[in-house]
Amino acid sequence: MNIIAAWLLRVALAALLLGALLTQVLVPIAATEIGVEYPEVAHLVIPYSVVAILAIACIQVALGVLWRLLGLVSGGVIFTPRALRWVDVITCCAIALTLLVAGVLVHLVGVVQVGGPGVVLVLAASVASGTALVLLMVVMRGLLKVSIAYRNELDAVI
Repeated sequence: MNIIAAWLLRVALAALLLGALLTQVLVPIAATEIGVEYPEVAHLVIPYSVVAILAIACIQVALGVLWRLLGLVSGGVIFTPRALRWVDVITCCAIALTLLVAGVLVHLVGVVQVGGPGVVLVLAASVASGTALVLLMVVMRGLLKVSIAYRNELDAVI
């Protein structure tokens, strides 16, 4: 892999991680202000803040794993069983994030019955996107597994 491309990707990952950390800090502050402005939803501030912080933590873990996978690519050892474990972690993060968003959607629409059509559409699109990401990661894991097998065969032949 090109050294400049790897360096730029690491800079982008670091910026995303810092942005996610800043967002985790700002979520409770913004949620508290919304709770003050709209007292009818003030009881949702703490649980939804916790869910948002957990969702951002899933993203942070996935970004950290991407950093590690980038290291494996740069080192030329991406086609090893170690990479499969890292892909599994990303898949688990995507599953957890999708379940968190789906839980918020069900709670907002079914239990609390607040939020307009825009909120419902954004949450439904997020659940659909998360599901697509999980399915994509499953396919990519399968491709990586086949590539590892081919790599091992080539190594045995050479």
